[in-house]
Amino acid sequence: MKKYLFVLFFILPSLLLGQESISIGNKYSIYSSILKEKRSYWVYLPPEYDNNAYGKASYPVIFLLDGDTNFTTLVAIQQAFTKGMYNNMPQCIIVGIPNTDRTRDLTPSKAYLKHNGKEMFTNSGGSELFTSFLLHELKSKIDSTYRTNGYNILIGHSFGGLFTINTLLHHADAFNAYIALDPSLWWDSRKVYKEAESVWESRNFSNKSLYVAMAKNQDKPNDEQKHSATIRDFCTIVLPSAPNNKLNAAWKYYENEDHGTVIVPAIFDALRNLFQGIELPVKKIPETPDLIPEYYKKLSVRLGHSFVPDEVLVDNIGKYALSIGNIEGAIKIFEYNYMHFAHSKNARESLVNAYLANDNKEKAALIK
Repeated sequence: MKKYLFVLFFILPSLLLGQESISIGNKYSIYSSILKEKRSYWVYLPPEYDNNAYGKASYPVIFLLDGDTNFTTLVAIQQAFTKGMYNNMPQCIIVGIPNTDRTRDLTPSKAYLKHNGKEMFTNSGGSELFTSFLLHELKSKIDSTYRTNGYNILIGHSFGGLFTINTLLHHADAFNAYIALDPSLWWDSRKVYKEAESVWESRNFSNKSLYVAMAKNQDKPNDEQKHSATIRDFCTIVLPSAPNNKLNAAWKYYENEDHGTVIVPAIFDALRNLFQGIELPVKKIPETPDLIPEYYKKLSVRLGHSFVPDEVLVDNIGKYALSIGNIEGAIKIFEYNYMHFAHSKNARESLVNAYLANDNKEKAALIK
């Protein structure tokens, strides 16, 4: 009886009102033979990923630590940055990684603190095993399941930020870009900080990027950890100490954000900083379509990875060119898109329509 009452009072009204759920991703799981446990992961795919009208593009991947708390934030920022014609980043696959034992997985050494007479973080020091899981099991699973393009970003906050910088130090080739949000560099008497300091000048971080966000200073006079002071020292002393290590590094102090609230503005700024130069001068492009490959070539050189603009972005700019009567410019824009997505129904139809708008039936027939 209860089951039928549930249908009557909850499901039936939803059907009558035409309600539909909103989904931004899917939850999956994988058994880790390295960690000896089942691990879940959440995946967001770009809107056109499974749309047969568009080409089968490949995408960068963002791996997000603390995925269970920050997944929706990152998805929202990406959607805001990739809407319309003024894109501030490429469409990416987002992989959120929820926690099981956060302290164990994200700390690089066995250490603990005493608080009110109790020992804290006693299960610490397992980050190397978690790194192996991340690289050899989860990342391999993502690469074999989805159309990835080889550009990978790691984002972590607090202990996750500590893990992110530690990964850059010891597994630099694992990711292309590292985003550390108010990282806990105080851990184990500044262990990771000291390691960075000792190798910073001798390492070659060519084509690697690092963004560090520092929340407002909340250190107390008797605070042994000196959380904020350690981050500031890392950013002002270590980061600029070896300009020849070729690391593309940036940092920012968020004086109005605390350890918790810094996440949203810092992810926003970090991704904008990483992909600076990707936003196209849309209104100039109908007259100068070559600005598209020019901008993306500069971005590719700066990041050390080949990027091409998303099909939908270029298609929107081509349609904008048509809307202002620049048919020749639109044709060049659609030709550029078709060159990269020749198997796309959308790219083909847009180019055909542009040719027909220019009364060029011969070329239109060749594309069909």
